Amino acid sequence: MSLIKVGIIVEIFLFVGVFIWVRKLNSKQIRQPSLSKKTIKNLKF
Repeated sequence: MSLIKVGIIVEIFLFVGVFIWVRKLNSKQIRQPSLSKKTIKNLKF
């Protein structure tokens, strides 16, 4: 059980780290217009 709990905690930290990393990459790409991102999100939904 302890190994399973440690694995879950590690996966949560990895997910949070990747989420923060992706947000940092998106914040650096301010040069691109935001309308294209909104249209892509609308198409996906």
